[in-house]
Amino acid sequence: MQKRGQYLRYAAIPLSFCMTHAALRSSVLEPLYAQERGHTMLWSFIASILVTAAVAWDTIKTPFLFMYSCFIMPLGQHKDLQGRLEAFYQGQASIYDASRTRLLRGRSTMLKLCAAQLKEQKVARPVWIDLGGGTGWNIEKMNEFYPIENFEKVILVDLTPSLCKIATERFHRRGWKNVEVLCQDAVTFRTSAEGRVSLVTMSYSLSMMPQYHAVVDRVLSLLAPEGFMGVTDFYVSGKSSASGDLNRHCNWLTRNFWQNWFDLDHIHLAPGRRDYLEYRFSTIRSLNLRNHFIVPYLIQIPYYIWLGAPNTETFSSASSVRSTSSSSSASSTSSIVTRPWRLDYDPSLAQHTQFRSYIYAFTWEDPRVDLEYLNLNSDDVMMVITSAGDNALEYAIQNCPKRIHCVDMNPCQNHLMELKLAGIASLAYKDFWAMFGDGKHPNFKSLLHDKISPHLSPYAFQYWDQNHDRFKHSFYKTGYSGLALGIVEWWIKLNGISSDVHALCHANTIAEQEKIWRERIQPVLFTPIVRRIMDNPVVMWNALGVPMNQINMFLEDGTTADYMENTLNPIASHSLFKTDEYFYYLCLTRHYTSTSCPSYLTRDGFTALKKNLDCFRLHTDSILSTLESFADGYLTKLVVMDHMDWFDPNNNDELDQEIRQMARSLKPGGQVYYRSAGKYPWYNRLFEKHGFSVEALAIRERGYSIDRVNMYASFYKATLQQKQQ
Repeated sequence: MQKRGQYLRYAAIPLSFCMTHAALRSSVLEPLYAQERGHTMLWSFIASILVTAAVAWDTIKTPFLFMYSCFIMPLGQHKDLQGRLEAFYQGQASIYDASRTRLLRGRSTMLKLCAAQLKEQKVARPVWIDLGGGTGWNIEKMNEFYPIENFEKVILVDLTPSLCKIATERFHRRGWKNVEVLCQDAVTFRTSAEGRVSLVTMSYSLSMMPQYHAVVDRVLSLLAPEGFMGVTDFYVSGKSSASGDLNRHCNWLTRNFWQNWFDLDHIHLAPGRRDYLEYRFSTIRSLNLRNHFIVPYLIQIPYYIWLGAPNTETFSSASSVRSTSSSSSASSTSSIVTRPWRLDYDPSLAQHTQFRSYIYAFTWEDPRVDLEYLNLNSDDVMMVITSAGDNALEYAIQNCPKRIHCVDMNPCQNHLMELKLAGIASLAYKDFWAMFGDGKHPNFKSLLHDKISPHLSPYAFQYWDQNHDRFKHSFYKTGYSGLALGIVEWWIKLNGISSDVHALCHANTIAEQEKIWRERIQPVLFTPIVRRIMDNPVVMWNALGVPMNQINMFLEDGTTADYMENTLNPIASHSLFKTDEYFYYLCLTRHYTSTSCPSYLTRDGFTALKKNLDCFRLHTDSILSTLESFADGYLTKLVVMDHMDWFDPNNNDELDQEIRQMARSLKPGGQVYYRSAGKYPWYNRLFEKHGFSVEALAIRERGYSIDRVNMYASFYKATLQQKQQ
């Protein structure tokens, strides 16, 4: 009702001017209007501005005072920093919060991440200091994520009296007795909580402090051994983009314009400031974002959100340092103990930057057959290719080995695996199922910030924050494998067989399933146009992840179409899509069901994994480099999928080195399991060269499937007979 009255007042403005104009054109005033038309129009314009300002003052007051204080009002000369800050903020203290909502982005996100970290650490009655806390907006906002009454003490420190007055009044209204306001300098203030503070936050205040290094050092003296710091602020990067920090680099114009612009207001964005912060602290979370202030995409102010813990080493670290691969846990320079899954890597290397996304959103090898031969036990130390992580999770559920090393050169595949591990560790089964069973979760970003974030490495957190929309509609239509699922969906609709596909996926008997496949699906699947698409190497790589060298292997036995027919035709006779063939059920429906899904998505599997997560280590590196990092005789089992099909048989030096390293790092009797698009892969001889005996576990024949996927022509085991010198 109040808004309606406000709109009616605004509508009265043009109405009043129309009536004035009509009066001036009346017979009485017409001569005067004609004689003084110019002056009349000028005064009418001025009057309209004044009337509008009077009527709409409550609405325009905030932006008017903000612009006047920031861009017009002279600051004059002041003897110290406090005097200058007070002169700047005194006239706008009452409208400070209302005027900064769009300018100071990221504050809520930073507080959410800090609250999630506090909850994960389970600190009893923590102490929190908000440095440069101004009006106390941060503290009031934090109450939504972590109740203020749960803190032993909250201290707001700010040098500006007018802002501290607003904060004091705010906390008095809320009745918070454990919140204290100190109108003092961030470097010299004193508190009885020295050395036992759990959290220090700074929102757009660090860049305003001239004694930057002293402030950062002071925070270190305040924090308890397991305390941490949260910062959100403007920034500009240096010229180099070598850090590999996602979206951190700023172009020349952005870098120079904003640094000089903010310098006019004594806000210092020199890149060395943030570098020093990350030198003294180990990064826990980090986001680099752009504020599209006022004019979207034209104005882009760089800002960052960062959480860090005191460095326990004397050298700089962006996160954790590389640990010995065979160690029991991944070491960290941070005083905060986090999940040890992800080993550190350099994201700026060309071998990593070539990947913009994961290729596989789901794993395409049947783990049931693997487990029949692996005979895993609690003493096994495995190395597997990460892919989407489904099979590694299956191994941990069925026979939890001592260690499972997951290796992938594509950082995004490990980001996905890390998200699954973090989701299992932090989420309820219902939310985890929504993400990876249904393939969509409407509140994924909130889950990421509130629950999952403490379990993710900085790199994985950055990736999923930037790609949070992957779970908005259909997760399994993302990544390069999602392109293949999109083509399948389009083809089904184009041929009008949606109902037939639904019937296939919900058939109750093998006979019914075979009949639907043979009579309704198969005739429209292997058409000339599909054959032509399958013969295109670009499609095979981008949609199915099949490289040219692998294509050449199955072309030895026939055409691409022949290979696909030999793959798909036996599937309908193997087992029911409805209860077992979850690989193809997913491809046709883009989601799983509770009766047709990988074991990690069952309630029992999810519960079992919550107890077995510490066995995983994620290596973002090549297989060769990872093998070289292992001690002699460290591994007992390797599962390398179809990886070796990707090598050129005419230039195989790297693969030869890789198999040599397999022999070195395996114990005698250790085994390597692999699949191939060829029935008799050319690299079998390399295994024999390095002391392995090679055994075919399954070779596909026309009309028969070797597992539930049946995508590969063969499945092999190579057993190390003797150690190679």
